[in-house]
Amino acid sequence: MPRLSGVRSELWSSRTADLTLPERVAWVLGDDDGRPLSTLTEPAGLLVAAAMVELLLDASLLDAGTQYRRGPVEPGDPLLAWVADGLLAHGGAKADLQHAVTGPRGAQMIRRTMDRLVERGLAGREPRRVFGYLAMPVFGSALRVHEVDALHHDRAVVREALDGDAEADEAVAMLVVLLHHGRRVRDIDPVDTGHATRRARAIADGRHVPLGVAQDIRRLVAPTVGAVLAALTATTVIGSER
Repeated sequence: MPRLSGVRSELWSSRTADLTLPERVAWVLGDDDGRPLSTLTEPAGLLVAAAMVELLLDASLLDAGTQYRRGPVEPGDPLLAWVADGLLAHGGAKADLQHAVTGPRGAQMIRRTMDRLVERGLAGREPRRVFGYLAMPVFGSALRVHEVDALHHDRAVVREALDGDAEADEAVAMLVVLLHHGRRVRDIDPVDTGHATRRARAIADGRHVPLGVAQDIRRLVAPTVGAVLAALTATTVIGSER
């Protein structure tokens, strides 16, 4: 049965319609020619922020001013539930956000997200050679995209929102806000990077989206993403192998 979520969209491919927002961030940042997903060793902060955004939009997490509290809706996804539990384990105080999302938990966030893409059949683990020996590296760099057509489709959906001038729906808008704050817009390979960057900034300000989506972006999404990435600024969870 499909997972009910505030960030579903009919625009995504049929293979990825039920991805959570953190899974979708990792997915669209993948290499769309099917090569190993080395880019996915980087955005731990974006994945955590994406999970928190989805939890807030689904009312599984509440913003109570100086702290986060558990909401009335139980997370319907184990990855989101894990993030919520970690965030609330020490009271959910915003002042302690760095302790909740950095260090080993950030690395675990990458691993768990990558595992989900493998479980869904969207990617697979592959050995590689290191100094002539076969080795299975940790985290995302061991993955290769299997559903390349689906990835082409989904990246095109995001690219269209960045290159065009039509309103972005909720699911695409949330992803664009995350890419904007994470400075990853150019990784979607837009036609005009300058235009796409300005467009992403506008969407992150609540423009070019339906009114209700704009309100969510300004009230919940942009502040949450900014807070998470600020908490992670001084912490390097894991480096890219690119």
